[in-house]
Amino acid sequence: MNIKDEIVSATAMLLSIAKADNIVEDSELKSIKDIISDFFQINSKDDIINYINIANTELEKSTDIFEFGRVLNDAWNYQDKIDFVCCMFEVSLVDGDMYYLEEHLIKKVSNILNVNHKDLIKSKVEIKRIFNKD
Repeated sequence: MNIKDEIVSATAMLLSIAKADNIVEDSELKSIKDIISDFFQINSKDDIINYINIANTELEKSTDIFEFGRVLNDAWNYQDKIDFVCCMFEVSLVDGDMYYLEEHLIKKVSNILNVNHKDLIKSKVEIKRIFNKD
């Protein structure tokens, strides 16, 4: 496994959150671009767009998000996984509302990543506070 697989897998997970309500808002896409840039230290906008395109293709070909989770489980420590859960909540809240299927998918991904439920809840509360969505 290499860093490209890791980036594509994480991007696919984030895109799946954005697509959960069948509408990918510009704000969600911008949030995903920002997260990829920050999380993986990628400064090239062309590289970010390329990863999004690859991840989108891989997501469309996949039958389940488990394969992406396996890549991330192998690559990340526990804190990385918690940070990523926060990123997923950011994507779900950036358009102003957390759609119930987005939240369901975040819970599913958290389980795949072996994130404790208490850490999932803490992440949700933290990000909701940032977005002032009590």
